[in-house]
Amino acid sequence: MGLEVDDDDVEELVEEHSKELSTEELLELHKEENETLKQSLTSEESGEDEDKEESRIIPAKDLKDVFFCWSKLSKLAEDYHPDVGSVEKAISVFNDNVMSYFWKCSRLLRYLALIDVTKAVFIEN
Repeated sequence: MGLEVDDDDVEELVEEHSKELSTEELLELHKEENETLKQSLTSEESGEDEDKEESRIIPAKDLKDVFFCWSKLSKLAEDYHPDVGSVEKAISVFNDNVMSYFWKCSRLLRYLALIDVTKAVFIEN
């Protein structure tokens, strides 16, 4: 490949990493990392484009409704359906294939809220 590294290259790299970043630079770096994390958490293996992925972030109120309704439905099915084995299997499959997405969205929202609080504290100080 022809990549050569000499002492000047190493010294330049060390100098760049020894510089202290300004508050603005730190916030920009933090923002870029958050965007990368957000994209990785909201992306799915289906290969949909980023515009569609961005629109898939669900409001916290709607996530709360999803969890409440699923909890209520699964409890009623366990309590009243005569085929306990089928209910347990169906609940497990639904948890794995559907609810896991909503749990991932919930973790993302909690993480983003934590970042907002951290950023606010960081800026105040």
